[in-house]
Order: sequence, then structure tokens, then C-alpha cells
Amino acid sequence: MQEDIQEAKELFFQNRPIEHRTVRPEILESWKRSRAFGVNEKKADKRVLSKDQLRRRIDKSRDLYQIAVPVMESLYTFTTGSGFLTVISDEKGYVLKAIGDKGIMELARKNMLVEGCNRSERKLGTNAIGTPLETGKPIQVFGKEHYYSPHSDWVCSGAPIFNPDAKTIGVFCIIGPNEKVSFHTLGMAAASAEAITRQLKMKAAQDVIEQTQKNLRSIIEHIPSSLFLLDRNFIVKQVNSKAEKLFMLSAEEIVGRSLSDLFGEDIFTPEAFLEGVSDRKITVQLADRQMNLSVSVTRTEGAEYLVTVEPAELLHKKVNKVIGSNAHFVFGDIVGASSTLANTITLAKIAAENNSSVLLIGESGTGKELFAQAIHNASARADGPFIAINCGALPKSLIESELFGYEGGSFTGAKREGRAGKFELANGGTIFLDEIGDMPFDVQVSLLRVLQNREITRIGSNKSLRMDVRVIAATNQDLQKSINNNAFRSDLYYRLNVFSIKIPPLRDRPGDIRLLADYFLQKYSGFAQRKTHGITADAYRCLEAYAWPGNVRELENVIERSTYIASGWIEADCLPDHIRDTIRHTGPAGRSDKKPWQVPEDKAYSIPIAEQVKIRQALAAVGGNVTKAAEYLEISRRTLYRKMEKYGLK
Repeated sequence: MQEDIQEAKELFFQNRPIEHRTVRPEILESWKRSRAFGVNEKKADKRVLSKDQLRRRIDKSRDLYQIAVPVMESLYTFTTGSGFLTVISDEKGYVLKAIGDKGIMELARKNMLVEGCNRSERKLGTNAIGTPLETGKPIQVFGKEHYYSPHSDWVCSGAPIFNPDAKTIGVFCIIGPNEKVSFHTLGMAAASAEAITRQLKMKAAQDVIEQTQKNLRSIIEHIPSSLFLLDRNFIVKQVNSKAEKLFMLSAEEIVGRSLSDLFGEDIFTPEAFLEGVSDRKITVQLADRQMNLSVSVTRTEGAEYLVTVEPAELLHKKVNKVIGSNAHFVFGDIVGASSTLANTITLAKIAAENNSSVLLIGESGTGKELFAQAIHNASARADGPFIAINCGALPKSLIESELFGYEGGSFTGAKREGRAGKFELANGGTIFLDEIGDMPFDVQVSLLRVLQNREITRIGSNKSLRMDVRVIAATNQDLQKSINNNAFRSDLYYRLNVFSIKIPPLRDRPGDIRLLADYFLQKYSGFAQRKTHGITADAYRCLEAYAWPGNVRELENVIERSTYIASGWIEADCLPDHIRDTIRHTGPAGRSDKKPWQVPEDKAYSIPIAEQVKIRQALAAVGGNVTKAAEYLEISRRTLYRKMEKYGLK
């Protein structure tokens, strides 16, 4: 039999036909792969990994190694003296561990079959480690079936080991001399590999469970609330660390007690637990502390209860995040280079440095809330909430409850647990009262009291709450005229008007129109289906000639619309008729010979502002490409960078 295989192998190496019944199909296929890999049947690469390299490969296959080695050791106790060597390899064919009697270990060492050697088909051709790695199937390779001729005195039985994703990650192999051959050896190798595969799956499942528990615990611990899990008898089963800190007790001291025992009173009836409770406000005495708490109860699918407890002020901060009570804009977001706008920004920055009430005066669309947010973000209150409320958008019957809140049951339709007002939510931060001129006359009295006493009183309550809130009000009305018409209280006006800032309309700063147009073009060109390169000179002249009654908001809307209409460039024809007709064109609207970033000669710009306008518009026209902008401006790129830094341009 072995002579027939040797004869077939010689015919194979001579590229002559082989009688297929002489060589098993799986062996012949492996020979073909080995030849394709360029393996030399008489001289092979038997280099061995260094100790450090071997350690790194073991670390990479840590789970396989930790599970397989005990299986090898257990098998060795039953095969001691059998003359066989047991090895495991990783997915690349590197031997990670070898166990056997001293004699077989010495024979293997002479053959360089040691830990750190490589037995892949790519290195040594057909063998019971490399071939299962290629096929994913067990195999027993006898003597001369080995592609590498010096291995003809050995028989090896190997079976692949799979990870939970059914990927081959190693081989369990039993190796011995030809005279020790046994057909049962392959069964032992396959059974061992299967046992290792099952344990790897079990470990992966256990790892998932443990990681899930860790993740769940991490989530619970990162919730900024005290959590209590109650059984159906309202006894505490589990708590998080926040609950321990709230009661100044360990989890062991809390678990097993009833909620009423912990709080010192029956805070909820069994019916309330069954119905569920959401953000119920309670005041309790904990040790030597009196605390205002917000409590919620949710029934779980297992007929148990999850109780969430947090200080009332934390709930207010959470509500602020939900309703978007954050200021996003800073002074750097205000676009413009005119002196009138620069003076306005200077005043606003001064206002940000103190805690006085601010009154912003300006037409609709001039950016009053933009200034309010910038003042807040530049102030010492930047980390606090920013609450905006439009006094003209709320019904007069609701504005007082929105501002100051109400106690439960104080009027028909009121929530049972009451509701915090905007001033409470803004505590520690800023409240922005837009369209203050539309505030009802009777509500103005309550607002005046807040400004004078720094206290608010909820509707239906006789208890005052101290507030630390900075008020920024805004109006587009002539409040002096409203005072004369008895529509606005003069004492409230003087309280609000501690620091008044008038925001100029767009028509009073025409030099900013191009800067704003370029800014909005960059903002919206990304949303357009077609790429917009810039704005033509004729279109710029139309924009600058228009009076802009809707101010910056109207300009933004016009540019947004134009980016969707334009094909390449925003030309005069892309603008609405009422804007395009404000000037008389000398010729048909369209591209002008004048570069779109050139400053019109009829505009009275100072030299620095004119230079800044040129740079901004050149950058906008080429999509921010500094090299192209420098070419268009006919200056070096280094000079352009220096000027950009000088003017604070990005």
C-alpha cells in the first residue's frame, strides 16, 4: 500500500497520470494545493518562532489555548506510554502546545516538530494539521501520503476546531510513528476537537451573559437617579449606588425593607403603584435632611416595580435638555463687518460680563435670540440652562402658568402633580423673554415681583421659591409708546431696560449683505441637488439695492431658495421678482465680467473692511480653497493665510 502511494507520488511530481484508486481524493487534492503553494517536497521551511513570538500567538488564541490544554492533559493521562504526541495549532498552523512521552517528544524535536513550528500546507504541504485548516474536515495522513518526503515515517490524525461563528481557528492533532498507527486515533482527535469546540461555544455564551450583566450594571450606575426594584409586595430587592448615597445606607441595609419604611411614611397607595406614577413631587425627612424629591413608579413585566427617585432640581435639568433649553450660538456666529454691528457686539459682550437685565430692541429677523444666546454663552451662566419663551405666541390664559408654574389641582386641567414653570427650569441660568411687549398687563406685575425679589410663586401656592435667573427680554415694539397707551408698565420697563441694546436692521449695514449672502450660500449649497459655485455681480447688486424689511431672516430665505434654483451660479434671474426689480439693469441679467468677489466701486468701504470683504467672497466663490482664492486675488497663498489670520477668518 505505501509502495503504491510512493509510486503515485513520483508520477505526480513528474506530472504524469495517476491511478486514482491508488491515492485518496482528499490526499490528491492536498498534493495539488501544496504544489500550487510552491512547497518543495524534499526541502521545507522549518523555522520556529521565538519565545516572544510564540507568547504573542498564544495570547491571540487565549480562549483556544486555555480550553484545549486541559483536554490535552486529560487525554495524555489515558495515553501515557502509547508513543503518540498530542498537539494543538492556531488558525495559521503554528503549534501552540505539544504533550507526549519523553521519547516521542525527543523524536519530534529532531524533526523540528516543537512548539512554535508551522505545519500549514503552505509551509510543509499535506499533513494532518495544515490539511484540516484548508478543508475544515478531519483527516488521517499515513506515512508517504505526506507531501514532504522526510515525514514519510509518521502518521498523524487531525481534526479542525471551530469558534462559535463556525470559523476554523485551530487543529487538534495526534502524531506518532508509522508502526503505532491506529484507525481509532482519528476518532480520538475528532472527539477532542469537538469537545473543545463545544466549550468555546459555552464560553462565548457565558461571556455574552457576563458582558450583558456588566453593561446593564454600567447603565444602571450611570443613570443620574436612585433606582429601587421592588417585588409585588413592595419590598426592595435591588438598588443602585445612587440609592445608597441618597439614604446613606449600604445596599445590604436597604434590600429587604419596604419603601414606606425607608421614607418614613406611606408615600404611595397600592393603587398608585398599580396605576403607575410619573414625576410625583414629595418632601421627605431623610436622617437630618429634608429633601424635595421627584418619584416615578413603573410596573415591570414580572409584576414587580421599578421606582426612580431623584432630587427635584435634577428633574428640572433633565426637562431643560428635553425641551432644548440650551444656547448654541456664540458671538463668533454673528456674521458681519460693519461698524454698526461691531458696536452692537461690543455692547453685548459688556452685557455678558455682568448680571443685569438686558433689553434687546430690534425689528423682526435681526437676530435678537442669536444675540441673547451669545450673551448667555459668554457669561458666567454658560453652564446653566437657557430657556426661551415667546410671550406673544402663548394664549394670555396660559402665559402665567408657563412662566411661574402651578400646584396640582390649582385649576381645571392642571396636572395632579403640578408643573414647574419656565423660571424654575431656568434657575441658575438665563431666561429669554421674546416679544415682551405682548405680555398681558396683569402678568407684568408678577414678572416685576420676580425681578425685584428674585422669587416666584406657583399658581395655587402660598410658598415662594428663591430664583437665581438672569432675564434677557426682546421686543420689536416701541415700548415707550406702549407705556403711553397703558399697555406696558413703566416700572417693569425700567427694570428690564438696565442694559438696552439696539440691533441694527440689515438696511443700516449694507456692507454686510454680501458677507451674509456668502455665508448662507455655503450653509445651503450642500443641501442643493446641483453644486452652486457663487453669486454673480448682478445678483449681488440686486441684493444690495433691496431694503430687506424681513432683515437677515428674509435674506437667508432668499439665498436658500436661490441655491435650489441656480445652475452653477446664483444669477439675478434666480432671485424673487420683487428683489430683482429693485434696480434697473443695463443689460440682461446674468454673469458679469466683474469677479463676483470684487467690492463695488460705489460702496464706501474702509480699506480693511473692503479687503476683508474681498477675501471672504473669494473664499466663498471657490468653496474655501485657499490656493484658488489666492490665485483669483493675485496674491501668494502665504500672504492670504496671513491676512486670514489678521481678520480672524477660517
